[in-house]
Amino acid sequence: MFPRPHQDNRSPSLASLGAIAAIAVIGLAACSSSLTLDPGGVTGAELGAPSLEIVVLAGDDLSVIPASVAVNGKGLVLDSVGSTTIGWPEGDVVIEVGARGFRSWTEELRDYPAAGRIEFRLDPVVLSGRVTTNDGIALPGATVALGAATDETDDEGRFQLERAAPGEIHLSRPAWESATHEWDGRTETAGDLQMSPIAVRALRVSGEKAGSPAGWAEILSLADLTGIDALVVDVKDETGTVLHDTEVSAAHEIGAVKAFYDIDNLVRDMDERSLYKIARIVVFQDTLQAQANSDHAVTTGDGGLWETAAGHNWLDPSDPAAYEYAVDLGAEACRRGFDEIQFDYVSFPFGGDLSDATFDGAYTEEVRVASVLAFLDRAHSVLSPAPLQCAVGANVLAITLESPTDENVGQRPGAMSRTVDVLSPMIYTTNYGPGWKGMADPNEHALTIVNDALRAGERKLEGYAYYRPWLQTWVLSDTDARGVQGIAEDLGMGWMLWSNASSFSANTLPSR
Repeated sequence: MFPRPHQDNRSPSLASLGAIAAIAVIGLAACSSSLTLDPGGVTGAELGAPSLEIVVLAGDDLSVIPASVAVNGKGLVLDSVGSTTIGWPEGDVVIEVGARGFRSWTEELRDYPAAGRIEFRLDPVVLSGRVTTNDGIALPGATVALGAATDETDDEGRFQLERAAPGEIHLSRPAWESATHEWDGRTETAGDLQMSPIAVRALRVSGEKAGSPAGWAEILSLADLTGIDALVVDVKDETGTVLHDTEVSAAHEIGAVKAFYDIDNLVRDMDERSLYKIARIVVFQDTLQAQANSDHAVTTGDGGLWETAAGHNWLDPSDPAAYEYAVDLGAEACRRGFDEIQFDYVSFPFGGDLSDATFDGAYTEEVRVASVLAFLDRAHSVLSPAPLQCAVGANVLAITLESPTDENVGQRPGAMSRTVDVLSPMIYTTNYGPGWKGMADPNEHALTIVNDALRAGERKLEGYAYYRPWLQTWVLSDTDARGVQGIAEDLGMGWMLWSNASSFSANTLPSR
């Protein structure tokens, strides 16, 4: 280790600056006004004043940095290796050294250094802070940038930016609005920096609608003329059909591809209108995949495929081998330009008699919940980080927002909120039977049902995920249809409208 240089006792705060300066001994004898060298009787006066080399390097990696140096108030220029040389002046020498992103240093020399050389190693400024939601919940996976310094927040939302210089801190993260915060450099902590969720108003687009020139033009026209700013496009539907000419070979191998639309054309059209792009992928209800790979499907006691009352087969959520197909389709949609992947039917099967259903894991709430979380964790680990950087969402049964159990499907919104970015409860009055909370006809109480579900769901959130509900377009009056949208908006949420035929009335949509 090099010793620290002499510090000016009149500047006690210099030690807190943390710069490291070192003096390398190169064998020169100390002198004042003269230096005698041999042979020949040559005197110091004839040679002139001795020289002093000043070197400035980064203290973290000893690299050359664009530093400023002043000696007794006079600025000097460093060469390509961070060095400059001056003649030793008479009297005290005050050297001031600084560089953007590094702690500055001032050193006063009363005597000529025996080494004839002084080296400053400047400590980098390390800016720390935390990124949170508006509610103060830690937000992991956010990119924090300040000039050339970047970092990604950890599970506690914390970041550190090395060589930080005053300026604008830029925050970005899938599913969240980009944000900027000014840092003046007076302290080395940025505190808690908040980000807000992306709140969109979206329409669901089926494969048939997206594949029809007239139908697609109708959807785009609604986006042009109303306050719709996002579209949810089916990529893989409830039957297991992949609705575009995918590059995922497994889909072709099982005959699942039915190309209704050109995915690149759809992305281009949405980008031209600055629409937020969501790809909807049905996961575990997949008749085509289950029939082609029965080892990874839900079966019955006699070894046959389990099926719903409507004749659909399911992949086994407790079998990790059943995860990769949907994740691969999601990764492709990210690469092709979608902003968010929304996974539907991320649950254990429903809609049929499960008394004879057989799974790889035990059919208990613990296993069901763990299996759903395992899939979402796998999907998020692939889709959220660079280079894909897609948001990850999951549709959930609305009843789970108010139920104390997983409703036998493995969905617990609180636990799920620690794994995904967006949770989308499907809040449709037609799913609530007569007598729900004393309502003879739940369809007449749409505002109450949506409000109660969302408020109950908010109390269950444990992580950083936020709600963006699915709302209905049928049965309700135009007034109630707009009313339930308003409830979501009043709670700071976006929303999505479901229609089986992707048919929407402008009367039920917000204005621009």
